[in-house]
Amino acid sequence: MIFYSSNLTISNTELYIHEEASIILKKARIISEELGIIDENLHSGHSTMTNSLYINTPIDKMVNVLVTYDTFYFLDDFFGEDTNTGQLPEIVKILEIWKGKKMHNSKNLQINKLYTSINYISKTLRNDSPESFFNKYTNSVIEHLTASLEKIKYNTVNEYISIRLLTGGMYPVICLIEYVHSIYLSEELTNNKKLGIEKLCKQCALIGALSNDIFSYAKEKHSDYNLINAYLITKEASNYNQAVVKSIDLVNNIHSDFKLTIKKARYESLVLNDKLILKKYFNSLEVIVASSYHWQKKTNRYYHPENVFEDMKAYAQQC
Repeated sequence: MIFYSSNLTISNTELYIHEEASIILKKARIISEELGIIDENLHSGHSTMTNSLYINTPIDKMVNVLVTYDTFYFLDDFFGEDTNTGQLPEIVKILEIWKGKKMHNSKNLQINKLYTSINYISKTLRNDSPESFFNKYTNSVIEHLTASLEKIKYNTVNEYISIRLLTGGMYPVICLIEYVHSIYLSEELTNNKKLGIEKLCKQCALIGALSNDIFSYAKEKHSDYNLINAYLITKEASNYNQAVVKSIDLVNNIHSDFKLTIKKARYESLVLNDKLILKKYFNSLEVIVASSYHWQKKTNRYYHPENVFEDMKAYAQQC
C-alpha cells in the first residue's frame, strides 16, 4: 500500500505563520546561543515550529516562548530515548530550578547548560505572567518531563495513547496560548462542561502527538513508543500496512471529533461575557491543529527515504 500525508484530514487545514517570524527567530537565537542550547545539526529542524503554533501575538512573548521550546528540544535532543549517553539530568533538580527554589550545577557540560536554561526561561515566564498561570503551566511541564524521563509499559493501544498524551508535550504548547495572547482563562471557564475546553485540549493534544508518531516513524521504528509500533506490539494490527491505516484513521477520527467539539464550544460561548477571549482561544487551538500538519510537512526534520508517506520520501532522495 502507498500512503500520502494528504491521507490525514488535517492536511485540509489552512497554513498559518506568524507575520514577524524572521525577527522572532533572530532574537530568540541570540538568547539560545548565549545559553549554549543550540546544536546546528538539530536546531534548524525544529526552530521554526513556534511561529507556526502561535500567530498575531507580541514579538517579545514569542521570543520567550521560542527560547522555552529551544530548551525543551535541547532536553529531548540530548537526553531522549535515542540520544542520551547514560548521564541524565535529575528531574528533582530540574523542578527545583523551575520553581525558583534552588539553582543546581553539574560537572556534565550539557546537563549544566540545561539547568542554566531552565533557570532562565522559568524566571522569564514567572516575571511576565500571573502566578496562577505560571502554576498551571508548571503542572503541565511537570507532567510532561516526568513522563518523558520514565519508561511506562503499556498492553493496549489505548494505554499507549494515554502515555503519549503526556509524553507528546502538547499540553504545555496549548497552555502557552494563554501567555502569548494574554488571555488567561478562569477555572470557571475551563471547568465549564458545556464549553468542553478540557475535551478540546485533549483532542488537540492527541492530534499533535499521534500525527507526529506517523510523520517521524522512519526514525522511530525501533522504538516501542510510537503509535504504529503500538498497534504491532499489542497485536491490534497484524502487519505494518494495517498499523499505518489504523494510525491514520485514529488521527482522522480525533480530528473529526475536534471539529464537532469546537463548533459546539463556539455556540455555547456566545452567551458568555468572555466570548471574545474564548473566540481567540478557540482560533488558537485550530492554529495548533493546523500546524500539526503544515509544520511537520514543511520542516526537514521528518523527511526520510523510509518515511511512511510517499510524498515525504522524494524530498529526502533529492537532497
